[in-house]
Amino acid sequence: MQPVSAVLFVMDLRRVATFYEQALGMTCMRRDEDHAQFDCEGFSFIVHQIPKAMLRGATSGATERRTQAALRLDFPVPSIEASRRIARALGGDVDASPPPWADANAGLFLGNDPEGNVFLLKQA
Repeated sequence: MQPVSAVLFVMDLRRVATFYEQALGMTCMRRDEDHAQFDCEGFSFIVHQIPKAMLRGATSGATERRTQAALRLDFPVPSIEASRRIARALGGDVDASPPPWADANAGLFLGNDPEGNVFLLKQA
């Protein structure tokens, strides 16, 4: 049986792939002009470039957090603080406080990549 994987479609592959590699410490297994495949403890996370022809008129600058997304991925990281610092430097963010629904001691923090895609971090 093949492991589960997820594909995230993005406007700027280089920018978003760099974000996940540096801010979340993911290991890039393969990269080409249209895809970057990351391994996250056996889970395959693929960042996929939306075809340029479909992006006419779209911008990939600062984007608001997508709070109404149908899916959120949760990632373990070695250091929430380091991920927060790097995320902010690369155009994303990791909240300073846990979400209101989480136990204050659970170590869960919401964040977003440079295109507004929401994720959750938990210290590994």
